[in-house]
Amino acid sequence: MSKYGSNNLMVSISCLAYNHEKYIHEAIESFLMQRTNFAYEVLIYDDASTDHTASIIREYEKKYPDIIKPVYQSENQWSKGVRVDFEFNYKRARGKYVAICDGDDYWTDPYKLQKQVDFLEKNDEFSICFHSIQTIDENGNKVSIDKPKKKVKRVTGLSDIIKNDYIAAVSVLFRNGLISDTDFYTLSEDLYFDDWIYHILNAEKGFIYFFDEPMAAYRLTRAGLSRSTDKIRKIEDKLKFYGRLKNRFDDEEIVRICEKAMSKLEVDRFIEYAERMGFRNAKEALPDMSQVDLILSSNFRQLIKLFLLRFFANKYDQVKATYKKLKGVNK
Repeated sequence: MSKYGSNNLMVSISCLAYNHEKYIHEAIESFLMQRTNFAYEVLIYDDASTDHTASIIREYEKKYPDIIKPVYQSENQWSKGVRVDFEFNYKRARGKYVAICDGDDYWTDPYKLQKQVDFLEKNDEFSICFHSIQTIDENGNKVSIDKPKKKVKRVTGLSDIIKNDYIAAVSVLFRNGLISDTDFYTLSEDLYFDDWIYHILNAEKGFIYFFDEPMAAYRLTRAGLSRSTDKIRKIEDKLKFYGRLKNRFDDEEIVRICEKAMSKLEVDRFIEYAERMGFRNAKEALPDMSQVDLILSSNFRQLIKLFLLRFFANKYDQVKATYKKLKGVNK
């Protein structure tokens, strides 16, 4: 018998919080509003918040001691390189399934967990299910329903999720116990992200199902990890990650996917360098990237950027700003 899911405890909700005093109430209330025919636990990890986040969590802990299971830190662990979600929440999760929702996001459908659990209970060949989300700004205003950004099939698998992380963490439910410590830490070492790693390791053990209905809200904040991480760091981390995936799998299709993604990322890195220091200096900074490699590895969008940076550098920022304005992009 599995050690997960005993005593009808079906879901462990993993919630990371850091300086979320404006939002944590809404997140916790969205957990407590879930209408289910099973028990669930809420594992909240506060990474030494400097505002009133911890005190708000403590109020809920006193009121719902059988559901709210917090960990409070006196020193921030993420800044020390600790994988706090895996180390402090995933490892103590006792539910048969794991759901994720950070302290500045929240769920909008009271039947979200029931729908997802019902599906995985009836379909053993699936290890993950997820749904679309509503994106909101820091003040709670709706931005768009944009995750996945591109159309996703109802059923996807390992090769799909390796190509692109189309699963919003706030939407996912996956089977507990499929991820080993060794696999997780080998793939995640020194990277700025980890949700994508969860999805890939889980997808090794089963298919992925998509509910085409928004059941959660994802908040765009200036302090969010993804938005605050330098673009070159993001690109270089993804290059390292694809290199690790390429070494992990013997499957020819997956190896090709990784090589293609790495070629595209290398062009993106060159473009980012050229935007910051100029085309000539970028070539000196990245001498292994020849002009032939740039052309052969680039897609149409990248070729246009390279052409502008090479021959119209003085107008590049103006063209880029105009394009974003036409596309309705504010950043």
